[in-house]
Amino acid sequence: MAALCLGAPALAQTCRAPAPAVGRIVTGPVLHVIDGRTLCIAQGPTPDHWIPLRISPNAPVLPVDRERLMAATFSQSLTCRITGGQGPVKIASCTLAGRSLEALLTEPATITQAKSWR
Repeated sequence: MAALCLGAPALAQTCRAPAPAVGRIVTGPVLHVIDGRTLCIAQGPTPDHWIPLRISPNAPVLPVDRERLMAATFSQSLTCRITGGQGPVKIASCTLAGRSLEALLTEPATITQAKSWR
């Protein structure tokens, strides 16, 4: 619960676009990573066009920290299917260049790169 509270101010300042309905697909670059599971997909140049998404909790491997999610996704174009969630942040299953985000998060290169974000 504390992680959600810590991310609340960052989310309030960014990622202000309304989340699409369950089943919809969102594609765009990641311009903000809030924590190890929450990011913003840009649909335009300003935060009021950035959609907040939480990586699916059903994923076998979740990012353990913000740095790893940053290393794998920042400025990359993701394709995300909205799978659930209530409120302003929807849950999504995402891919990058046809590969699952979960697979990318476990790659040694991503883990090494994440160390440089610290």
